[in-house]
Order: sequence, then C-alpha cells, then structure tokens
Amino acid sequence: MTFSELDLQLKTLNENEIENKRIKKNCPSLKGFENPTLFDFFLLDEHTIPAGVNIFFSTHPRFSSTASHRHAFIELIYVYSGSCQQIINDQKITMHAGEICILDTNVKHSIVTNAEEDIVINCLMRKSYFDVSFLSRLSGNDLLSSFFVHAIFQSKDYNNYILFPSSTHDNLQHVMKSILCEYFDPGLCSAEMVNSYMIVLFSELLRIYKKTLPIVSSASSNREQITDILVYLQTHYQTADLSSTAAHFNFNASYLSRLIKQTTGKSFIEILHAARLKRVCLLLETTEIPIENLIREVGYANIHYFYQIFKKYEGST
Repeated sequence: MTFSELDLQLKTLNENEIENKRIKKNCPSLKGFENPTLFDFFLLDEHTIPAGVNIFFSTHPRFSSTASHRHAFIELIYVYSGSCQQIINDQKITMHAGEICILDTNVKHSIVTNAEEDIVINCLMRKSYFDVSFLSRLSGNDLLSSFFVHAIFQSKDYNNYILFPSSTHDNLQHVMKSILCEYFDPGLCSAEMVNSYMIVLFSELLRIYKKTLPIVSSASSNREQITDILVYLQTHYQTADLSSTAAHFNFNASYLSRLIKQTTGKSFIEILHAARLKRVCLLLETTEIPIENLIREVGYANIHYFYQIFKKYEGST
C-alpha cells in the first residue's frame, strides 16, 4: 500500500459514517461539542482488541462522539487530518492534524469528531505488548519506557497521559503512515515491521517532547531506574539474584526489594521467575532441548522446584 492508497482508504466514508453524517445534517444541535461525559464506563481488552493480538489499529468513526470511558489497555491517538476534541480527566483538549496523544490505562476520556476531514486513528495496545524485551528496545527513551512501566505495573494509581505537539514533524508523519500501510495492507513480516516502526515512532516522540517541553515528573529517577532493572533481569535471568542485582546498581538489597515492590507491585523473585519462564516457554516451542537441560540453562537447579514454579505461574505442568 502506498501513502496515496492509504489516504484514499482513510478518506472514504463507510456506511456508519454516512449515516452519522446524515443525522448530523438533520439535527444541527448535534454538531457542537455535546456532553460525552454524561456516562463513564470501563472497556475490557477482550471487548475491544481482537483475540490473539497485542496491538490493534482502527479509525475513529467520523461525525460521532464516544462517551466518557476508561480501559485496561494503553491507547495511542493520532490525528491523521482535521481535528478532534477530547475530554481527558475532565480537561478539554483539542488535537490537530499530525498530533499524537498516549493514554495510560484507567484514564477517563471521551472524544468527538464533527467533520468529514476529522480522521482519527486509534492504536490500542495490551499491557502484554510491552514486555521487558520490548522495553529494552526503548533503551535511552526514559520518558516512554518509564511511562509504560507504570502503566503496566501500577495502572490503578498511575492514570496519566502525554500529548505530543508533533504536527510539524515530517519524520513522525512518515513513520506513522508507514505503520498504517503495513497494518492495513499486511504482507510478509508485517507484524515485525509494525513492531519495529513502533520503536522508531516512540523514539521520534521522545525527540519531539525533549525539544518542546520540559520533562518534569515526580519520582522520575526511580522510574528510569526500574526500567533499567527490568531490562537487566531480562538479560541476566540465569544468574541474577537480589544481592548481585543490588550490587550492580549500587543499591542496598533491602532498598532494591522495596523499590521494585513499590514501583511494580511485584516482588523481585516474581519478576525473575517471569523472565526465566518466558525463556523456558520460548525454548520449549523452538528447540528439542531435554527439559532437564533446559531448566538448568535458565537458572533452575532443581527440576521439582521448577515444576512448582511453572505450575504456580502458568497454571499447569
């Protein structure tokens, strides 16, 4: 798909939009910014994101308003053309063509698009999309990696959003359109292409943010540290323990344990087990290594202990 073909596809009205347009035309009172905050409901992943996928793109229906809602996934909103009005945590915001907003889990928001040129792209991402290996590819992107860490591990307490003034940044527009072309017209390796483009997109967003806005955030240093710690455990899962990890980051072991628990809601050992079991599952699917050798490779010395852990975290043996 070329950018021109993408443009044509996005600008073509579907049946629902044609009907919405007719209703708006016949009911002038609906043209303004209605009261989409009258209701507040919660969207679950399974009701919004198709089964078996971790990232989902769709166009927001034009000539419509979406009632105030929250959800358990992370959302990226991109204005392809025109504009849209949002109310995020009771604050009115107008987004213009080329701008991006990333919403944390549990953020209350609503959205309105009034005109035919108001083309808005929704990108919905499950928490599982941001596994530690993905976060490790955001190395150096402290703004977004820390944002995602908190969205994943502290969704109940961390209901935030970031608005990027990206309308004049051509590189970002090119990357975003490339993602949409790959997604809406998939070919060989399109899933990997989309994932790789997303890393580039997040990197471009960080550049924009650092150029235009001061990065001020409470406990930001702790958020940056926890990202580095998670990446470290992902790559040193075989030999890491609390003492050696604390020494690597020049922390007291007790302090590191508290930091991880307070920041992620999980204990050090829970995160270490998760990293090891992820590697086990990958090796089980892709190799014929005997299970006894496999568990030693990921850091477990006792097969009976491994089975206990596997059953606890995976639900079966």
